Amino acid sequence: ARYVLCKQFDNEGFRFFTNFESRKGKELEQNPNAALTFYWPIYNRQVRIEGDIEKLSDTESLEYFHSRPKASQISAAISEQSAVVPDRNFLIEKFASFEKQFQGQQ
Repeated sequence: ARYVLCKQFDNEGFRFFTNFESRKGKELEQNPNAALTFYWPIYNRQVRIEGDIEKLSDTESLEYFHSRPKASQISAAISEQSAVVPDRNFLIEKFASFEKQFQGQQ
């Protein structure tokens, strides 16, 4: 089981975004069968949907990435999934360095 943030849904399906290099991303690539569970408070029901997943296009992924706040983009870019972080200052310094390097860019 994985927690994800469902960002969009329509007649095409449900869309969520994750790091392709994360354990979750790699597992989904190897096994495209997934289930989505959520609570629907107005009906006091839990809903489960099962099916195959497919990776969104690079264009859709980039559009979502660029829709995020700048700090969120930087955080995603500097985080190495499942990597050991020496301490909080390491992340703060890495964030500041990345922010300075790409200052003024979208």
